[in-house]
Amino acid sequence: MPLQKDDIIECSIESLAFGGRGVAHVDGMAVFVAGGLPGDTVTARVVKAKKRFAEAVLETVVAPSPHRVEPKCPHFGQCGGCAVQDLEYAEQVAQKAAQVENALRRIGGVEDFVLDAPAASPVVWNYRNKMEFAFEQRDDGPHLGLRAVLPAGDKGLAPVLDIEECHLCGRRDMEILRTARDFVRASGLPAYDPAADAGFWRHLVVRHTALNEIMVHLITAEAPGDYGRAEELGEILADRFPDLTAFVHSSRARRSLAATGEKMVFRLGARAVTEMVEHGDRQARYHLGPNAFFQTNTAGAGELFGTVREFGGFTGSETVLDLYCGIGAIGIFLADAVKKVVGVEVSEEAVSKAWSSAKLNKLDNCGFTAASLDSPAALKGLPKVDVLVVDPPRAGIHENTAKAILALAPKRILAVSCDPTTLARDVKRLSERYALKRARAVDMFPHTHHVETVALLELK
Repeated sequence: MPLQKDDIIECSIESLAFGGRGVAHVDGMAVFVAGGLPGDTVTARVVKAKKRFAEAVLETVVAPSPHRVEPKCPHFGQCGGCAVQDLEYAEQVAQKAAQVENALRRIGGVEDFVLDAPAASPVVWNYRNKMEFAFEQRDDGPHLGLRAVLPAGDKGLAPVLDIEECHLCGRRDMEILRTARDFVRASGLPAYDPAADAGFWRHLVVRHTALNEIMVHLITAEAPGDYGRAEELGEILADRFPDLTAFVHSSRARRSLAATGEKMVFRLGARAVTEMVEHGDRQARYHLGPNAFFQTNTAGAGELFGTVREFGGFTGSETVLDLYCGIGAIGIFLADAVKKVVGVEVSEEAVSKAWSSAKLNKLDNCGFTAASLDSPAALKGLPKVDVLVVDPPRAGIHENTAKAILALAPKRILAVSCDPTTLARDVKRLSERYALKRARAVDMFPHTHHVETVALLELK
């Protein structure tokens, strides 16, 4: 009899799926068990039953995996920040590498390639250089913290959990969070409610760098009459934390919950902070503005960029095209090993920081252009190059961009991805002209389900 919703089953967890759920098989059907770890024997309750697979949640651990460990954080299981803090770190890395290989073989249809040993994060705790804390209004006032875990089967926005500890971010980040939370609760102003499009406080973003610079970015609704309270919070933080490099208040009018500002309202201190990434004897510095995207694990970024550099096998004669380049992070890291770097990125703000970061590193062989890679005109204008670096958003390379890459036909493609499934799809899209040669999982996000991958493709 096929599995039904609310059935209680006993099963052995074989592996982790991308997303962090355990994978088991019951009567030949794949069952994804939230909370199950590889090596566990568990009982689980089915919450969704389909023809080809089922989803379940852990009820009891009958026999624990030898890889189970005691989670470090008291919020584990409630907070949505960590998914596998109860799995020993070496096994986390091994499972993520297996997910990358499985996606490339099953979705990408690739058999003959080298899967390099995965790169673990050099720092396993307190590694995050950026935290995006969310505000939420409830009957007792505004709350500030991280989103909780939604119960299995539930949809919608998870509530905010007022965390008191977080072992992914720096201790100073938590001190700033607590200070801001106390101020906001006493402010008399409500948190923003996207459903009602009302309220004031939206996000608090805390970023610190390897050079000990700190930026706090407060994002509120567009409400000029209340901006004085945000300025007051900035002054309190600057007074209480003398090492604060910058405080930025920006407003956001759109309802979407992205933690980015649309208009700068007020600033204390510097316009940007400086980050530094190192790997081997290579060192690069970057200017990061309040909305900048940058890898959230600085030490891990060294491993990631170092892998790109290693896979590139550069001789110094190459021209490199860096698509979806952001602030130019990867291209700048490669610039001393190649002839020229050309970066393309849709955000004008990011391109501005790419230029200033190139200047900061005293590089004169880098150029950056703001253009949409969905635009036919921009794609037609791409220059002929030897090597292509592509680091797209989680959704992967746009179909039109993939076609433009095939027409451009660089000798090598260095693909960086934060989602093994979309990477595998893109590898398949490019397979008519490119062969996957090497891939490596790079763990930038210990204790979460996320993993980065670097892949080397060569023109057939």
